[in-house]
Amino acid sequence: MVVRILGEEGTAAYMSARAVVESLGHKIDDGRYFAVDLAIAPLLTQIIPVHELNEPIHGTLIFHPSPLPYGRGASAIKHAYTRREPLTAATWFWADAGIDTGDICEMEIVKIDYSLRPREFYERDIIPALGRTLARALADISRGIIRRIPQVERFATYDKRI
Repeated sequence: MVVRILGEEGTAAYMSARAVVESLGHKIDDGRYFAVDLAIAPLLTQIIPVHELNEPIHGTLIFHPSPLPYGRGASAIKHAYTRREPLTAATWFWADAGIDTGDICEMEIVKIDYSLRPREFYERDIIPALGRTLARALADISRGIIRRIPQVERFATYDKRI
């Protein structure tokens, strides 16, 4: 597959996602491919127009560090710490016109370690989970298994402080 990676190149999330894509033998879009099979956004900090998200053949997967739909919005880990949540998650979901509202592709629950600061927890536990879940998603997609599990709206949260 040819995979486009969206986001800031220097981040830990971007580098982890790139390493997973390369380790599985997929090509990374560098602008020279006519068609891209899939786009991934390991750390999306800006709104991307829906038509761009829909350009790849399979669409775009976005990473979110919460068990969607619970924990929608920015700063999900900081908000989980504030609420003293016991768990969070590494979730890859399909981009749609909403914010963090697309169908779930892959998810892994992660226990929050309160002996760590949020940034340390993100780097030690969330980034590796991002890689594991992405590897599973890419393996399935490359075999034609496109998992789309709708989010259950009644469990959705969105922190309005952001």
